[in-house]
Amino acid sequence: MSRDRIYVDGELYLSVETVAEIYRVEVGWLREVLDAGLFAGAIASEPALCIAAARLDHVATIVRLHRNLGLDVDAIRLVLEAAER
Repeated sequence: MSRDRIYVDGELYLSVETVAEIYRVEVGWLREVLDAGLFAGAIASEPALCIAAARLDHVATIVRLHRNLGLDVDAIRLVLEAAER
C-alpha cells in the first residue's frame, strides 16, 4: 500500500505531503491549517497525516483564500465560519 494514500472504510485519504504537492503549497503551512482545525475528516495514519479526498474542494477554498486574498489561518477560519452561517 502506498503511504501517500490509504483507504479507511472504503474512503480514500491522501497524505498531507501529497495534498500539498497537488495544490503547490508548503507542507508546513498545510499542517498549520490542519492544526488549526480547519479540516474535518483528517486522520493520522502512521507515519502520515491524511486528508479525505472528498474534502479536496474544501482544501481548494482554503488555498484560494490564502493565495488570492493573502489571508492567514485565523482570517481563513473567520471567513469559513461566516460562510457556514
